Amino acid sequence: MSQAALIVASSEQSVNAGAEIIRAGGNVIDAAIAAAFATSAGEPSITSLAGGGVMIHRDAERGSVEVYDLFSNAPGLGETPGVVDFTGIDIYFPEGDATQTFHIGRGAAAVPGTLGGLCSVLRARGRLELGDVLAPAIRCLEEGIEVQDYQVVCFRYLEGILRLSRLGREKFFDEHGDLLKVGDTFSNPVLAETLRSLGARGGEEIDAWLAEKIDRPVLDEFGPAAGGRITAHDIESWKPEFRAPLEFGFSQAKLFTNPAPSFGGPSIRHTLDLLDETGVAETSASSPARYEKLAAVFRSVSELRAEDPGIFDRSDACELFSARLRRNLDSAGAGEEGPPEPRTPGSTAHISVIDAAGNAAGITLSHGEGNGREVPGTGILMNNFLGEEDLFPAGLGNFVPGERLSTMMAPTIIEHPCGAVSVLGSGGANRIRTAISQVACALVLDGLQPPEAVAQGRIHVENGVLSSESFAIDDCPAKLSGALRHARELEEFNEPGLFFGGVHVAHRKADGTLAGGGDFRRNGIVAVVD
Repeated sequence: MSQAALIVASSEQSVNAGAEIIRAGGNVIDAAIAAAFATSAGEPSITSLAGGGVMIHRDAERGSVEVYDLFSNAPGLGETPGVVDFTGIDIYFPEGDATQTFHIGRGAAAVPGTLGGLCSVLRARGRLELGDVLAPAIRCLEEGIEVQDYQVVCFRYLEGILRLSRLGREKFFDEHGDLLKVGDTFSNPVLAETLRSLGARGGEEIDAWLAEKIDRPVLDEFGPAAGGRITAHDIESWKPEFRAPLEFGFSQAKLFTNPAPSFGGPSIRHTLDLLDETGVAETSASSPARYEKLAAVFRSVSELRAEDPGIFDRSDACELFSARLRRNLDSAGAGEEGPPEPRTPGSTAHISVIDAAGNAAGITLSHGEGNGREVPGTGILMNNFLGEEDLFPAGLGNFVPGERLSTMMAPTIIEHPCGAVSVLGSGGANRIRTAISQVACALVLDGLQPPEAVAQGRIHVENGVLSSESFAIDDCPAKLSGALRHARELEEFNEPGLFFGGVHVAHRKADGTLAGGGDFRRNGIVAVVD
């Protein structure tokens, strides 16, 4: 029996939603958007419909690739806020044995883009009606889902923030005030009803509904009068951006990813460009030489971005990265110590979808760590993007009202010289760029199939620390002795976790058969639709 499509995500709810939509006659856009809405049930602490996202789409018939930027704008147009509700909260991350301060509250909210953006993309590129695409998510939210290990892990990371809102306390904790555990039921009937009401609309009715049911309560709760920064002008000005992708070559393959103002896509582009310079294609997978070249390049990209947050906007960026790599290859040691690296595992969800014709869609979503507040009456938790250090390498508060915020999210499509196509993306905050780059090497240089490509042991270099998955790297740390030339210390992770991202790969082989790699680090699940 031929395979029609394949969906990869971190929850059964998302992959089942995507599969259901494919069976109903939907295309890869319909399936990816249905899976994205289903994250409200399957990954409810990782993202929300009041966050932001980035989607990449390949149209096989047209031979074209587009990027749909659904990320948030910086607020503050047309009105100066008074006293801003912007509070620090310390979150402990056991994986890195570190505590990081995030900022939450009304003043940490950026203009949300996920809900309106998904509706816009569906209208422009989808095949099915909105109500049909929303149906799987509504069913999961209304009937409830059985909490699994992965959800519990994600809940625990953000327990301190989830407790702050009424919605969080009602949905993520039991009647005794204890965090939901494996086997408990998570449901959100208020959000189910919100989506059912939305799904009953069509065409311009959707815009009117969003203005009344979402934009107005966002302004009431997160506007300047309430201690927030979002203005009516901000909401009116936000729109999804349909962009040409950042396109570049790596070895004999062609890659497409998220362009500026993202720093994720450009980071991956420069990483792979520099790896080409090192002759990485002459090394074998998981070899000491491969890890040494990866470490040198990761160090070089990290250093320059820390020194100049605007490096990707410079016309001479390629020359500067190349010069830094040559300097680092010629010298031992890890250079000057930079600012502390954010240790968050990254509250990000990714979904990859591909069909037998080579049409592909990948979408990455986030709402930061959550705001500690909700959009009243909707069942939706608000983002805290303005309180995330990862998004502001030049410092919190360093933004221009009305401008699109940058992000490390970088859903990516690879066109292989043999005619195969891959779509991939990842969560993982600052590790997104290194995780995707390493899986791209495994797919393009080593010819590994998706399950093997995502299973390779990963490293990450930042601020003088070489982080390594020692559980997946044989003979570690001896195998990394060369890589350690580019760091002061080795940080070993002895078991899988969220730190190194979760790269989900959907792949169409040259003969039209499909293969998927769901990353075990983030509960990767593959669903094949025959």
